[in-house]
Amino acid sequence: MSERFTHSFKTALAVVLAYGLSLWFEWAKPMWAAFAVILISMPTLEASLGKGGERLWGTLLAMGVALTLIALFPQQRWWFMLAQAAWLAFCAYQMTSGRKAYLWFCAGFVTSIITSNGGPDPVSAFDIAMTRTLETSLGIVCFGLVFALLWPRRADVDTAAAEAPPLPAQVVRWNAATQVFLAYCTAFLLVIYVPGLPGGYGLLGMLAPFALILSTSPVLSPDKLVLPVALSILAATPVYLLLMPLLDGFGQLALIIFAYCFIVSWSLHKPEQALGRTLGLAFFAVVTGISNEQVYSFLALANTVMMFSLVMLILFFAGSLNVFRARDDVMLAQTSKSA
Repeated sequence: MSERFTHSFKTALAVVLAYGLSLWFEWAKPMWAAFAVILISMPTLEASLGKGGERLWGTLLAMGVALTLIALFPQQRWWFMLAQAAWLAFCAYQMTSGRKAYLWFCAGFVTSIITSNGGPDPVSAFDIAMTRTLETSLGIVCFGLVFALLWPRRADVDTAAAEAPPLPAQVVRWNAATQVFLAYCTAFLLVIYVPGLPGGYGLLGMLAPFALILSTSPVLSPDKLVLPVALSILAATPVYLLLMPLLDGFGQLALIIFAYCFIVSWSLHKPEQALGRTLGLAFFAVVTGISNEQVYSFLALANTVMMFSLVMLILFFAGSLNVFRARDDVMLAQTSKSA
């Protein structure tokens, strides 16, 4: 069988297994376990587990930072905003070093997700942090078992060690950190001062991963994400609104999840299609919101679309601000190497 088929089959099966166990354990957010599978899925087992390890350690670090911020600033939202924004900026700065970039990515956006659930003073912050960690661990275990037992593909010893990416100019790293800081503060102020803002504090949780990705990638911009995200939401919407309400039991749901994940992974299997594949699978999890207490709401779907649109506007504004300047030849050389 082709690598394209086996990788698509294993990814879909691991996602189904992660959902099934999360629902069986009655955890609040099964999609977090699915995210772990989706975001660490790579061609070889070694690469995937290495990425999974970084995700787990990043999540543990995020849990510690989130609980610390909540404990230090329970009733001081402005200090909380500055501290959270500074942490995200630090994570963006570390990501551009090229060392453990995925660990710092997870440490940044998971912190924002934990702290944004219920605002800067969530009563159940510890439970949210523990659930996130447990479900991330579950997703990594599910992925590891499936990819180790079914058609395992090992890394080629001669090609396993990739050439280390060149370190970016210091000014690029400072600009990435500054853009993330400004984006988070802008979103936080909008949440505070704009009544009825789509998503409320949840906007901060959605903004963080996109802010970290866009600020540290010289070849990505908000406008390049609009089409793949829109297509991902459009593809998942009929499943959520038309098919899922007709299902009876997890067996039928598992078939839908498997078929959708397999088709997306099969259709977008090429390396240059990795971003579209990841967004397609991730937004399926976001749109469907699978849980033991399943609800179906077009308004919730529309709210997600509005949140994403607002996030892109904020990031477009923040990305247009290069506070630190570099000589044109240095910036051009760095962008060419990164591309």
